Amino acid sequence: MNLPLAHLAPTGLGPWGDGMARLFLEPTDLLLVIGLVLLSVQAGRPYGDRLPLLLPLAWLLGGLIGLTLPSELLLALLCTALVAGLGLLVALEVRLRPVVVLPLAAVLTSLFALVAGSALAGHAGALAALLGETVAIAVLSTLLSLPLAPPHRRWLAIGLRVGGSWITAASLLMLGWLIRHPQ
Repeated sequence: MNLPLAHLAPTGLGPWGDGMARLFLEPTDLLLVIGLVLLSVQAGRPYGDRLPLLLPLAWLLGGLIGLTLPSELLLALLCTALVAGLGLLVALEVRLRPVVVLPLAAVLTSLFALVAGSALAGHAGALAALLGETVAIAVLSTLLSLPLAPPHRRWLAIGLRVGGSWITAASLLMLGWLIRHPQ
């Protein structure tokens, strides 16, 4: 099967560029990455430093497994609810145990990548698109983690909480839309 990439917006840059653009055009994936970065920054220095390496690796692994699936996983409601919960953790400044932050990030990222990979399965250029999105996740998580790295002032902590509340609000709006207009 050599179908065009129906789940990617054509950017004119080929599958690689389409994959990179997908991160910014898929709200749940983008909010997941931002939410995980904010959560790791709240957890402290070593976790925020490790996250930019963990996220792309987990995305690539989950996406590769998703590419092998015979049919597309339709988990939009679950993924959106998970992002809303993640935003809520950040907004409420819930201090997760340090040993929970990175495994939680790995599991959530792998799940979202599994869904994304299953959507690309069987399409021409699917692997290139997956690699493009993996690179976009690495760049975004690094660019967000560096300026927010602790120690941070109290105003930055408040900004993190505000970011978490916006992630929650956007996810709840998307949940309402998905419930009202099921796929």
